[in-house]
Amino acid sequence: MCSICGGTYPLEIIKKASQKMFHRGPDFSGEFECDGISLAHNRLSIIDLDKEANQPFISPMYPHLVLVFNGEIYNYLELKEELEKEGVEFKTKSDTEVLLAMYAKFGKDFLKYLNGDFAFAIFDKRDKSFFLARDRLGNKPLFYSLKNNKLLFASEIKALLEVLGVEFEKEEVSKWLLFSNGSREKTIYKGIYEFPKAHFGIFKDGRLKLERYWELEIKQEISSMDKALEELEDLLLSALSLRLRSDVKVAMAVSGGIDSSILACFARKTNKECMFFGINFQNNASGDESEFIKQLAKDLDVKVNFISPKPSDIKRDFRDLCYFQDEIFRSFSQYSQFSLFKSISPFCKVVLGGQGADELFGGYYHHVGRYIFKNPSAFKDRVKLYGNEALKEYLFGLKCSLDRELKLQIFKEDNHKNIEKLKQINMPIPKMEHLLDRFNADFNYGLWLDTMEYNLPNLLRYEDRNAMAHSLENRTPFTDFRLVEFAFRLDEGLKFQKGYSKYILRVLLDRLGLKELAWRKGKIGFGVPEEKIMQTLGYNYHSLFDIRLEIFKQLQNIHKGDSVQL
Repeated sequence: MCSICGGTYPLEIIKKASQKMFHRGPDFSGEFECDGISLAHNRLSIIDLDKEANQPFISPMYPHLVLVFNGEIYNYLELKEELEKEGVEFKTKSDTEVLLAMYAKFGKDFLKYLNGDFAFAIFDKRDKSFFLARDRLGNKPLFYSLKNNKLLFASEIKALLEVLGVEFEKEEVSKWLLFSNGSREKTIYKGIYEFPKAHFGIFKDGRLKLERYWELEIKQEISSMDKALEELEDLLLSALSLRLRSDVKVAMAVSGGIDSSILACFARKTNKECMFFGINFQNNASGDESEFIKQLAKDLDVKVNFISPKPSDIKRDFRDLCYFQDEIFRSFSQYSQFSLFKSISPFCKVVLGGQGADELFGGYYHHVGRYIFKNPSAFKDRVKLYGNEALKEYLFGLKCSLDRELKLQIFKEDNHKNIEKLKQINMPIPKMEHLLDRFNADFNYGLWLDTMEYNLPNLLRYEDRNAMAHSLENRTPFTDFRLVEFAFRLDEGLKFQKGYSKYILRVLLDRLGLKELAWRKGKIGFGVPEEKIMQTLGYNYHSLFDIRLEIFKQLQNIHKGDSVQL
């Protein structure tokens, strides 16, 4: 895990921008300049700690290519073995050198062979072109600007702001405040764009051409539970084993929930040394997960290190939390993860977690709502387990089933108080049509949207920034692209059955010997006392809108003196 920065700017400017991301890679900083092209890199050493693997990286076999790379290629050993059979020689033990060799051999087609989380840029001295690419799910960040045909790219927005100045995109700010989501590939800053996941781009002669290299399809071709469980177990064990590859200490964040408990079981099977960490806020009215984490520790006979922050700690950390995120985030639930990673970083440089499983296997109430509305028998099963809570989920499914005009009417009524707040601060009112896709009635398409467009992309962004704020690399085995494709080949009945969401994951956890955790009904995760935190900070709290507004105000304060425009 590292930071990359570069473009068609003088090295002095690129170095200044790169310094804003030193937290992402405090182990080494490198630079490159050639004919008005500049690159900079901050390295967090995880695989091959030798200085020969530092970046910007140039191989003696391809001296015309210069690589800056953020992330990991988890299957680099397998790729390296195949390349060596064809006579490719390596001077390091790094995945960085393998990545460059794959590009030199296969060109743009090499991306389909990579199993990893990555964002990188390769400069070709021969024609002064850049090849940029980002992983399939967007685990690793990449932002860019094209101003006067000049390219500027970086791992974090703050680096681009150092060069371009700060001007907020009011429409995007309003969307984030009201909907906790913005427009695809836009940011809340004018002229700064998110490089699209599952894409590569070629920049040459002042123009950037983007092309998609991976599509996620919904197929529903697996209906047998036994067949599905066998493939799921093999894929999860492979995904986790690849992500346990490291030359530094590895941690795993556990919540006592289904997803992280499955990963913890498999981690024990691999015999790879791993430290376990859990978190629970003191006096958290939203619930206490510690009993489930203790149950996991007992079942697996492992030590779990508990972190117990106080809501008052936010006074110390609020500015940093906003600074490292760069943009508005949904709620203070991110503070729990921020605190956890802060506590892990003195002991480990890599942390694994269960992010992604809910989106793939239907773990949220709105997934359940879509399903039980269309399946009356499933609704009855759900009521038996959850009582009135099932009715609330059903009503969400009912809302999704309404026609376009009725949905828009309800959206306006649901948001009318916060729309008035937007008017009071002189912000534009975003169109309610922005919400239509998020209330699509189809169960599988809803999961696809949460995986590719809404929930997961935002959660991966939050997790990357929270980890890198503390020079910690995060890894998420459930987002291995093979597992993602598998999940969308499953019949939906394997994801919801007998009133239970994520049914196939529960069956797997049961088979692994954790029956009590497998069939638990509550779900808290890394919860935080939102209202208590707002009170601690001295702010009024009526809804999540109020939290997001205070986050935006903090971002404005952070940028004071940076020619802020709104």
